Amino acid sequence: MKQRTVALAMLLSASTAFAQHLPHEHGVAELRVAIAGNTLQIEFESPLDNLVGFEHAPRSDAERMALAQAEVILKGVERIVTLPAKAACAVLRTELEQPFAESSAGNDSGHAEMSVVHTLQCATPSALTGLEVRLFEQFPRIREIRAERASPRGQVAAKLTPKQRMLSL
Repeated sequence: MKQRTVALAMLLSASTAFAQHLPHEHGVAELRVAIAGNTLQIEFESPLDNLVGFEHAPRSDAERMALAQAEVILKGVERIVTLPAKAACAVLRTELEQPFAESSAGNDSGHAEMSVVHTLQCATPSALTGLEVRLFEQFPRIREIRAERASPRGQVAAKLTPKQRMLSL
């Protein structure tokens, strides 16, 4: 069972309602960040095409390897964002969802997505002033990330690009 902070739950419910009206868009991904107390949650969601170059069930060893590599990258929070060291954050749990987790059969609709939620506990949450998104270097097919954050400083939406990778918290 996913346990989310109140701030993230509010942010996700608002953005989920909004996102349901947006078309699935290759090259574009979503990032949601919430801070509540000493808990930091980072959720990333992307069309599978942005991550591995296809959205069907893997049909070859190369496609299975690409999917496994994307999972490894997304499961490592340090591979997707750089946090201020002074915040002293430690991962409590990571939850990854992808459409072909149990078999090579599955969603062949052409609109498959992968998502990950990292929940961290930070010793000094006041040091969480911003983060650098590293997803552009990991997944060059991503050209834009629609980011949202909810923190004690308020809620903000931002468009991140390979040249603008910083999200203020």
